[in-house]
Amino acid sequence: MKSALSKNRLPLHVEISEMLAREIQAGILADGSRLASERLMADELGVAVGTLRKALMELTQKGLLERVQGSGNYVRKPMQSQHIDTIYSFFRLELIKGGGLPTAQVLSVEKLNKAKYFPALGPQFGTAADGFRIRRLRQLNSIDSAIEEIWIDAPKNRHVSVEDLSDSLYLFYRENLKFWITSAEDQVSVKQMPDWTPATFAKDSTVSHLNNEDKVWGYIERQSYDQNNLLAEYSLTWFNPRVARYVARIK
Repeated sequence: MKSALSKNRLPLHVEISEMLAREIQAGILADGSRLASERLMADELGVAVGTLRKALMELTQKGLLERVQGSGNYVRKPMQSQHIDTIYSFFRLELIKGGGLPTAQVLSVEKLNKAKYFPALGPQFGTAADGFRIRRLRQLNSIDSAIEEIWIDAPKNRHVSVEDLSDSLYLFYRENLKFWITSAEDQVSVKQMPDWTPATFAKDSTVSHLNNEDKVWGYIERQSYDQNNLLAEYSLTWFNPRVARYVARIK
């Protein structure tokens, strides 16, 4: 299938909430600091004040902001032991400066025989002979940062297309496929870019001057488990270390 920009973007107030949450967790917005006025923030973000207020309300409910009547909104960074449930809580890539709103461009969705196209998955991965292979280009604050190859099981009653997918696959799994990710294991190393790397990266100023043997990126292999502790997703991610970092905050 041809690639397509996601038509199922998250609601704007959710995108803003997620972006600010990542900036708080990365320390860009310091604990105790007061945010700019809602009108000024809305102008800077190019959104309506009502949209911004919905985003700030979500952050307040998560304990990341404190609203002080007559004074403004203050950042409350979570304690190390506190888990904050955000849509991108499992997403570990951040811009080098920290944070960055994750978005995605779906490059392809194909239904393929797992044993033929990805034998490393092994028999413990799902019950069907086929799997969906999803390839995506990931951006942080609209900056091309990574490419992903994601596999999920493809039983006969499951259908996935480019048009179905939202920026957050984990949200898509929960709302459409009726499973959700509860834990994951990451193995991080380095690896050369795959042969299906989009031309966008070949032209990127941080990559284009490199010889092929020097085009080695950060590499993540992730096994993700569902609510029944079954292996539900296997993903491979190549990220540009000149743009992004893998960040794990230990709690």
